[in-house]
Amino acid sequence: MSTPPIAADLMPYDIPYGPTIAADRAAEIAAAAVAEARKPPRNWKLAIAVVDPNGDLVYFYKMDDTQLGSIDIAINKARTAARLRRPTEDLWKALQTQAGAYLATLGDFAIAMGAFPLIENGKLIGAVGASGGTGAQDNVAAKAAADMIT
Repeated sequence: MSTPPIAADLMPYDIPYGPTIAADRAAEIAAAAVAEARKPPRNWKLAIAVVDPNGDLVYFYKMDDTQLGSIDIAINKARTAARLRRPTEDLWKALQTQAGAYLATLGDFAIAMGAFPLIENGKLIGAVGASGGTGAQDNVAAKAAADMIT
């Protein structure tokens, strides 16, 4: 007989919602991901999506020669990070465990590395997602973009 999990007193990822990221700022966030993808000797070809707190698209950029399948994946990654208020890497790690198997039931969410919530002044203003490289490459580019928010 297994021991039931301990219930924490505080909710994880309990980030309050803030104002929606503006389109011009979202473009700057995407540009930071692109700059990270182009750092020599890299030549990562990525799709970058920035969404509002609800997961709706605010800004999208596809680098030349990015695989076409990455368009929807980048948007879904960003939507997932916004709606679940956490980096998609956390979900990907949980999926690697038996306890995380429930994550396979999450509909159009993307349980893959490469998206981060955008948190400003302790509030969720959106999320950024990247797709086109390996999960680790997508993660590095999206993290660089998310780190633009101070």
